[in-house]
Amino acid sequence: MINKEVLERDRHFIKSWLDTYFDSPYRDILMSHPAKMQEEDYGVPADMQDGEVDEEEWVRWRMLDSSVTVEQINELIASYIKPGSDKYSSPFSLPPLYIAYLSSRYVLNVYLRYEGFMIELPNLPSDYPLRELRELWSSSESLIKAGYIPFASYEDHAGPVCWDTSKPNDDKDYAVVWFDHDILTEEGQTRRKQLEPYAQPLFHSFREMLMRSPSSTRS
Repeated sequence: MINKEVLERDRHFIKSWLDTYFDSPYRDILMSHPAKMQEEDYGVPADMQDGEVDEEEWVRWRMLDSSVTVEQINELIASYIKPGSDKYSSPFSLPPLYIAYLSSRYVLNVYLRYEGFMIELPNLPSDYPLRELRELWSSSESLIKAGYIPFASYEDHAGPVCWDTSKPNDDKDYAVVWFDHDILTEEGQTRRKQLEPYAQPLFHSFREMLMRSPSSTRS
């Protein structure tokens, strides 16, 4: 069970981090996105739109406080833990700081650029905030069964960025690795022993991943 005091502290950190991230010379680019034109679209929902939709159907957007609850996140996790079925039978938990990211603000276009690579966190639109994470998990059955939990995308969707749940730390966080999609699509790469050699290390934790991003070091 997550500690409410820790959660509130982490949500405060995430909101401050996001404010700093978007306080950028590229703010106008980062805070523009295709508008939602139909129900099934992945565009900016009406309540997040900040101005008029242009002739190319793009619109400026704004962050909003999230109404996603810990219970909704736990329900999503539970839907992937069904022993005896074709679902993922091994229980897993998310780092408290990532739970805070999912439940602090509705936000789009979070791209973390490091030296030589980029990581994209899932969009959290106000109408379907957990949809991208749900779809990421749905396409990653073998990884989750092996103890690698996807939570972001590496370099233009070259592969999933995952937590290695075999390497927890004292903050209930995990080491961060990534897998090349080409490796994952090869037949037979389904067990942890087979996947382990291809887990490319990135960070010791999700918190370190955020703290080492340019938005955290920007003056």
